[in-house]
Amino acid sequence: MSDKPSAVWYLAPIFLGIIGSVIMWYVLKDEQHPDSPKMIKKGWIIGIVLTVLDFAWIPLLLLPLLLLPFAFMGGMDQQHMQPIPEPIPRMNPEPIQQETLAPIQQETPAPGFEDVPEMIVESTSSSSKCSGTARCISGTVTQVIDGDTIRVDGQSIRFALASTPEPNEFGGIDAKNFVAQICPVGSEAIVDEDDRQTEGSYGRIVGVIYCNGVNLNEAVIESGHGYITVGFCNKSEFSNTSWAQKYGCSTTTQSSCDPSYPDFCIPPSPPDLDCKDIPQKRFTVIGSDPHRFDGDGDGIGCESG
Repeated sequence: MSDKPSAVWYLAPIFLGIIGSVIMWYVLKDEQHPDSPKMIKKGWIIGIVLTVLDFAWIPLLLLPLLLLPFAFMGGMDQQHMQPIPEPIPRMNPEPIQQETLAPIQQETPAPGFEDVPEMIVESTSSSSKCSGTARCISGTVTQVIDGDTIRVDGQSIRFALASTPEPNEFGGIDAKNFVAQICPVGSEAIVDEDDRQTEGSYGRIVGVIYCNGVNLNEAVIESGHGYITVGFCNKSEFSNTSWAQKYGCSTTTQSSCDPSYPDFCIPPSPPDLDCKDIPQKRFTVIGSDPHRFDGDGDGIGCESG
């Protein structure tokens, strides 16, 4: 009698299926041990079962592929059964009604300034037609610096021909408040740049400013808060306007003013004048200075009164 076959032979049908069972049968069929037939029988069972399990997934994989043509045919039948849509009736376009534009109303002066003369109140449509060939700027007032300078969209604008006292001088704050009340921050303004002063002044654009229907250059002079700088009458595009002629740029007025003092109209010498003889203080002095108002030669006259 031979030795009992090793249980390792069960690995053959486990890994090789029915082929492993054949190999196990072929090796153990001649063994004389009484357990050999039992092991061969178990090997056949293991091999057959595992082989069947290995191939059992194939029908499951093929089943969707077999059913796909039927599903496709069913979808085609549903498409053929869908009703044919009725044609959409043609719509006749309705006539377009033209809107009637409301008439443009002329702007009125800012509240509190109804007494400003009508000659300086202009509608937006007329003030937007800037004269000359220089820039015509439209923007929002972002700052009122003083009575003769404001900022429009951040750019400093100097009033052409019109000047007011500095904020630290007598009347300077009143002039600034006057302009701020007519043209507060946030207002829309139009700037007509002076054709003859396009080089500007200390980085500022020089021009006439229209805000809320008011010519600010004329307004500060008409109100008494400012004055015409007669020294620039022969350098400004606007010197021939009615307001500039009225307040200092006329030929008659200029002939009685000494050109050495462009900020004010000071008569020429003789007679010789001293600072105590005139009301103006701290003004620009250029040229020969016949009255010797600028004693220290710094270009400012009557600094100490």
